[in-house]
Amino acid sequence: MTFFFIFTSFLFIIYLYTGFRLIPSLLKKRAALYCWGIFFLSLISLMVHIYLRVNFIFPGISTGLAWIGYTSLGLVSYLFCLAFFRDLLIIPSLMILKTKQLFIKSEKLPFFNPERRIFLFKASGLTITALSTSTTAFGYATALQDPKAVQIDIKLKENLKDLKGLKIVQFTDLHVGSTIKYDYVKRACDTINTLKADLIVFTGDLADGSPQDLALDVSPLMDLYAPLGKYFVTGNHEYYSGAKRWIREVKMLGFEPLINEHRVIEYNNGLLTLSGVTDIRAGTFFQDHQSSPEKAIQGCPEKSFKLLCAHHPKSIYRASQAGFDLQLSGHTHGGQYFPFDYFIRLKHPFVKGLYQYQNTQLYVSQGTGYWGPPLRLGTFPEITLFKFI
Repeated sequence: MTFFFIFTSFLFIIYLYTGFRLIPSLLKKRAALYCWGIFFLSLISLMVHIYLRVNFIFPGISTGLAWIGYTSLGLVSYLFCLAFFRDLLIIPSLMILKTKQLFIKSEKLPFFNPERRIFLFKASGLTITALSTSTTAFGYATALQDPKAVQIDIKLKENLKDLKGLKIVQFTDLHVGSTIKYDYVKRACDTINTLKADLIVFTGDLADGSPQDLALDVSPLMDLYAPLGKYFVTGNHEYYSGAKRWIREVKMLGFEPLINEHRVIEYNNGLLTLSGVTDIRAGTFFQDHQSSPEKAIQGCPEKSFKLLCAHHPKSIYRASQAGFDLQLSGHTHGGQYFPFDYFIRLKHPFVKGLYQYQNTQLYVSQGTGYWGPPLRLGTFPEITLFKFI
């Protein structure tokens, strides 16, 4: 409840600031009042949606409110950023000009002409609105497009060359829920099946909501096929939505959950140790789900390629110490959309792409779905094909 209050207050400040800095300069009184009403109705829609989703009630109403609330949040976030950046430029400029004016005995500087200031403020407001609207529309279209398949080649050591040719598909952060439904999941699954992988892994954050409400939407996952099986590990959002219920659900969809454990998979004459850990914070929800790469690798064949599926990229620190060759992760969505990806980089040293950490490689996917606003800018929905060479 405390988090909900803080989050609501933060959003209220953002909406209020954005409204005060843009609406009065662009619209007349009656139109401005209507705009203020739309502004805060969209914010209330988002808050009510979050309340309904967290309490698993009225899913149909929650879905409608989510589209209104999250789409408007994406637009307002850009309006806020551009308006704030404009104001950051204006304040120092005013201070410099005011200082110059103290030393000029003649007429006032042109910038301080009221008519000119009103014109510049209105022109900048219109520019901000146009840029934000077009950017949001582009980001919206990018987020809802079919996920793109990305191929990553993994070079094997000489003693593991028997695994050459093995193909593994990773998808992650699907976030089936209020705005990602059956059709999107079906298109993602169709893309995965066209890749004809030997093995499929899902690395967390399948859904936001209950299995009862989202069973139809996730049902295309049952049609995924790989001869060496399909495997699942939990992300943080599983624990917000009832991890143990979702683990039962994915079993019915044909996935094998890996809860700090591994499976030894034979391919040609080579061995793959496929391990999976729970989310890095899972232990705060269930003590028996405490994430443990050490436990997941324990007892595996020494002469095998050791692959860890871990939702959070920061699992790499313990994974590397445990002796894994490669870790597959998600969680960050690649930053999802500019400029907020820069804030994500402040918290996460591994955001997207292939990294080398000590003796372990780490791949961080941009995510197959999205979370929050249906918006992507600077990233795209991803399905990753790893080919051992």
